[in-house]
Amino acid sequence: MGIPFTVIEAQGGYRELGRAVGEGAREQIGAAVAFYEEHFAAMAGIDFAEAERQALLYLPFARRYLPQYVDELEGMAEGSGQPFVKLLVPNCAEEFTCPVDADEAPSPHGGAGEAASPARDREAGPESSGGHFCTGVALMAGGRHLVAHNMDWYVVDVDKNVLFDLTTPDGTRIVTIAGVPYLPILGMNSHGIAYVGNSVYSNDNRMGVPNAFVRRWALEASSLEAAAARACLPVRARGSNHLFGDREGRIWDVETSAHGSVLTEYGTAAAHTNHYVAPAMAFYEGYHKEESRRRLADAEARLTAGLERGDDPEAIVDAVLRSHDGAPDSVCGHPDLAAAPADQVMTVASMVCDLDSMELRACAGPPCENPYRTFDVSPR
Repeated sequence: MGIPFTVIEAQGGYRELGRAVGEGAREQIGAAVAFYEEHFAAMAGIDFAEAERQALLYLPFARRYLPQYVDELEGMAEGSGQPFVKLLVPNCAEEFTCPVDADEAPSPHGGAGEAASPARDREAGPESSGGHFCTGVALMAGGRHLVAHNMDWYVVDVDKNVLFDLTTPDGTRIVTIAGVPYLPILGMNSHGIAYVGNSVYSNDNRMGVPNAFVRRWALEASSLEAAAARACLPVRARGSNHLFGDREGRIWDVETSAHGSVLTEYGTAAAHTNHYVAPAMAFYEGYHKEESRRRLADAEARLTAGLERGDDPEAIVDAVLRSHDGAPDSVCGHPDLAAAPADQVMTVASMVCDLDSMELRACAGPPCENPYRTFDVSPR
């Protein structure tokens, strides 16, 4: 049967969308907040009360530049009966839990860029700071147009997934699977744009619009051009990787840091994990561990081999998402149940965006063990 997840359909203003999610996933949101309150010090090096204080420093930027998503999060808080700030902290998760793990490449903006971000004094490695080990893939071959993603995060999220089916005020429909209490930040929209992303460890973080809000905005874009521009919002707090595909067969990848960005156009196939690939972005790299490089090599090798054999494109993508090569640091991730709760990470959700059928296939948990369910993403 697979791990169950809640399906929430809503349309209207952003506060209404958030309120519908909050009401429909009230129990899951409450449990997620309780976990963060108990384990945040182990996850991020500061306790939850301090995280609340620091998260509020980012809020003016989000409210000024992307107020609609502050409204959405406020609606989620209202619907779930939680204080707004307790939902704001998880939506600043990368700002708190993606510290630079080595100073091999100095920040091009010196100390000022680091001092501007209140969480930047924690130099713990990613193994002690969370499960940011996602893998994105795009394949445009054999008449097929597919974009897919495995989301790795804390084990606590695997039973808190929601299938978001939201129609925004301008009629754009977005469909994705994601945990709560987070804003939906990747998936597929009714304009025929598929979007997946990966955490990166940029070394020039600053105060600005949190990454979750930037990615939420990119998810609604009506074209690759608009999506790439939104990913590069000039007042972003930190970097991210943004992998986009459209029904024309275009694959665009945008790597950003707080200050830098590079757009790469791919041909038939692309994959991305949690480090910078574009040479110009190496100066901003804050993650020097090999696990991300191994996952990328595995994904790229499986794409290449499948294409050379003439395999069905969907089977190629599935083989990438279900790969255990290099386990436990594999594309399809499983938890170490002997580890402390804040150190247990896994593939909490997986999705395949089919731009030909305008359908999204989603599962909660590792795709090797859980069947995908199919959801329509066509315009209402």
